[in-house]
Amino acid sequence: MKSIIIRTTLAAPAHIIWAAVLRPETYLHVVGRMLRYPAAERHPGPWQVGDKTVGWMLLFRLIPFARHTIVNESIDHDSMTLVGDEHNRLVPTWRHYITVDPEGTDRCHYEDRIDTDAGALTPLVAAFAHVFYRYRQRRWRRLARELA
Repeated sequence: MKSIIIRTTLAAPAHIIWAAVLRPETYLHVVGRMLRYPAAERHPGPWQVGDKTVGWMLLFRLIPFARHTIVNESIDHDSMTLVGDEHNRLVPTWRHYITVDPEGTDRCHYEDRIDTDAGALTPLVAAFAHVFYRYRQRRWRRLARELA
């Protein structure tokens, strides 16, 4: 098991970022051009506990690389934490924790923590996670300025 923690500061109030975390369209925006997950494009509304999304994950929006499952295991509005249990054939364990922590009234800390286990592929999967979540957080920083 490998844990990856990537944290950034966003120039928007925590409650605005938390509301955005719960919207599938925000997820689709922050994954940008690195991934496409058509199953999330069809999700009818805000993420809810127990939501299960299953479909092909497309690398660089074109290359099918895994049939991926995301289950929203818990959503805690008080602590602004979402936990997703994700997996596919190549990566059987991918637990994603998203946490939003207020910093004053107009900024917040946003954290992605991923616990992953992909057997012998774990180092490669962890390297991908580092690149992917830094990319996502860069997109979050831009989006936060628009949302503020």
